[in-house]
Amino acid sequence: MKQLFDPLFITYGLIWLAVHYCRRAGIYLPVINGQLTDFIAVPAIAHLTLTVTRLYILRQPAYRYPLGYLLFIAVYTTLLFEIIMPGISGRYTADLLDAAAYLGGALFYFFVHQRLRVTG
Repeated sequence: MKQLFDPLFITYGLIWLAVHYCRRAGIYLPVINGQLTDFIAVPAIAHLTLTVTRLYILRQPAYRYPLGYLLFIAVYTTLLFEIIMPGISGRYTADLLDAAAYLGGALFYFFVHQRLRVTG
C-alpha cells in the first residue's frame, strides 16, 4: 500500500488541505483557490484508482493508465462539476478555466506523475 503514498500524491493532499484552510480563514488567492485544486483533482483520482487497479484488479505493478483513460476522468469530472452540479446546486459554478485545469491535471499525471515511479 506504500504505492499510494508517493511524494506527489502526498503533495496533492497537502495542497488541498492548505487551500481549504485558507478558504476557511478568509484568505482568497484567485488562481490558487480557483484552479489549483481542480488541477490536482484528476491526478489524485487517477493515482488512487491506478493504485487499486495495480494491486487488486490487474496485479501488475508496472501498469500505467493510457492517456484516453485520464482524459475520460477529466471529461467526466468536467461534466459533473462544471455542467451538471451547477444546475443542481448554487454552491457550484460553471467555469471554463476549471475544465482546463482538469485537462491539465490529466496531462500532468500522464506525462509526469505516473512515469516517475512506474512500479509505484
